[in-house]
Amino acid sequence: MMPQQPFVFNFPLSSSLVLSFANASANGLFVLDLQGNIEFANKKILDILSLNENDILGRNINSLIAPAYKEKESIAFDKVLQSDVAVYAGEKVETVLIGKEDIEITVSFTCNMLRHQAQSILFCVIEDLSHHLELQKQLYHQAITDSLTGLFNRRHFDVRLGEEFKRANRYRRAFSVVIIDIDGFKQANDLYGHQYGDEMLVKSTQVYQQVLREGDTVYRYGGDEFAMILPETSKEGAIELAERLKEIFAKQYSLSQKRINLSLSIGIASYPEDGMDDKGLIGAADRRMYHSKESGGNIVTSYDEIGGLEDDAETLLRSLRNLAHVMEKNRGISTGGLNHSQSIRSLVIEIGHKFGLTYDRISLLEQASILHDIGSLYISSAILKKESKLSKLEWDEIKKHTRVGEEIINMISPQHGEYMIELQKIIGQHHERMDGTGYPRGLSGEQILLEARILSVADSYYAMLSQRPYRKTFSKKEAQQELSIRAGEYYDPAVVNMLLELETES
Repeated sequence: MMPQQPFVFNFPLSSSLVLSFANASANGLFVLDLQGNIEFANKKILDILSLNENDILGRNINSLIAPAYKEKESIAFDKVLQSDVAVYAGEKVETVLIGKEDIEITVSFTCNMLRHQAQSILFCVIEDLSHHLELQKQLYHQAITDSLTGLFNRRHFDVRLGEEFKRANRYRRAFSVVIIDIDGFKQANDLYGHQYGDEMLVKSTQVYQQVLREGDTVYRYGGDEFAMILPETSKEGAIELAERLKEIFAKQYSLSQKRINLSLSIGIASYPEDGMDDKGLIGAADRRMYHSKESGGNIVTSYDEIGGLEDDAETLLRSLRNLAHVMEKNRGISTGGLNHSQSIRSLVIEIGHKFGLTYDRISLLEQASILHDIGSLYISSAILKKESKLSKLEWDEIKKHTRVGEEIINMISPQHGEYMIELQKIIGQHHERMDGTGYPRGLSGEQILLEARILSVADSYYAMLSQRPYRKTFSKKEAQQELSIRAGEYYDPAVVNMLLELETES
């Protein structure tokens, strides 16, 4: 076995053999002095950076490295200089070089040292990663995109939904999910062929995109189902968008020349009231979409059916919710751009979840938060919009709205199902006080349902934050201080503390 010969470096950099070898390399190559100044650059690195020799020779390698990566490369350079072995091969690290016109190029960068007696050569091998990164981007885009419609697919929907939950949990901001199914699509596909079906999927995509606002996204969820994520959107906002979408679709794709007309079945779920995680929220939206479909299609469903109610009672209750929404919208009572009851609903459901309420009690709390002021239909606009201080007689009129609200709920279901009885109680008790000085019955402490106590705190909080003609608007800090002062007197201290914790987290 031949003894290993020591490395001997005796070719000058100007040697034609060395130059030919260096310029034939598939990677970029810098040769540096021990201070990091560039003594040689091969053709490949000049191509990578779109620079010529005059731009590079004599410069310090540090000047070509993007600021965010300088420290990393400095450490790699120091390791090379501190090594005392004959052949030192540095670790390959990813970095960014600055090329012509300050263009940033992602590369892998390896510092190496060869030593023999008094001779040494310090050189860096550069591999251009830009095309690899571009290819990765293209492959990833293909993986998350539906090839037929060009929309993002279910995989990307799941990722975006997770991101939206993180944002919503952090800032306690509402958002909504919409699940869409095309009514009659299977029959049309079977009757007119798959090419026709594909054309309708592409055309439907164009309709979905018409209603999207900035920040909204639509996805091919699977088959003829599509999904939307609507950030910063309450349930009412999602309903308005979905109704507009349903109308536009029906108008554009009602096929009078065909035997089958296409329409949309839509289900809506909103955070936090319909689910505190992706499984719960998607489950609610899916469930409601199927309810729309089973009810004949061309319907938007945003609430679950309430168990134990007759169909006419459920219909009347849904009509009341719509009426309450229109009433508040027309009267302009809002907090941060949301109707008063919208703001309350999100908050009471969060508090209800924190207290561990069951699904049925959360449902009751949600209904009560929407309908708690339905009795104010009885109150004249002159009183509600009065800019000066209200008289005792006017306050007495306002106080009647809780009993009126109870009577309205009673009219829906004369049979007094358990659900409606509990809903009546919550609406009727939300202005009672812990010390018994509230109205209409002067209940106190545990006599008041927990749901009513939660609604009382949330209603008072957002009433303080909203604009009212007869008093100043509170800041959040002032409203929270007022709740704290009145805890135990007007409000349940445990509920107040829960609200304050949630506001601190947001």
